Amino acid sequence: NLTYFLGEKKRAVILITSSISGEGKTFTTINLATVLALSGKKTLIVGADLRKPKLYNDFDLSNEKGLSTYLADLNSFDDILQPTGVANLDLITGGPVPPNPSELVLSTKMEEFLEESRKRYEFVIIDSPPLAIVADAFLLADRADHMIFVTRQDYTPKGLLRSVNEYYVTGRLK
Repeated sequence: NLTYFLGEKKRAVILITSSISGEGKTFTTINLATVLALSGKKTLIVGADLRKPKLYNDFDLSNEKGLSTYLADLNSFDDILQPTGVANLDLITGGPVPPNPSELVLSTKMEEFLEESRKRYEFVIIDSPPLAIVADAFLLADRADHMIFVTRQDYTPKGLLRSVNEYYVTGRLK
C-alpha cells in the first residue's frame, strides 16, 4: 500500500506521528521498518523525538550519541549509526537531550542528515514526537515524502483528530 502513496519513488522518507503520546508511533515505526528490512529493503529508523528519546530501549542499544549530537556537529553520520541485529535495518537514536531541539531540527544540518540518509537507505522511517505536544513533527513533515498518522481507538481525543484533519485540509500537513 505504501507504493500507492509513494508512486515511482525508489527511496522514501516516511514520518510516523500521532497527536499525543501512547498511541503507538514507536510500535508502528518498528514494525513497518522491520517488515521493509525483512523484504530486503535497506531501512533506517530515526528516533527524532529529541526531548524524550526512548526508541533505543526497544533494541537494547545506546543513546550516548545520536541525532542530537550529529545535528550539534559533535558526531559524524557513521558515528551515530547502530545496527539493530535485524538484517537490512539500522537505527539512529535521538541522542542526549539537547537544550534546543527545535532549532536543531530546523537547521541546515538536518537537511544534510536527510540527504545522507536518502543516499544510503531505500527507506528512512522517522519516529517523531506527537503533533499536539511540540512543533518538531510539523518541521519534519515538510521534509518527509509521506506521513503516517497513528491513532488509537478509545485513546486518541476526537478534538485532536479534528485539528489534524484541519491541518491536512489547509495544506499544513501532507
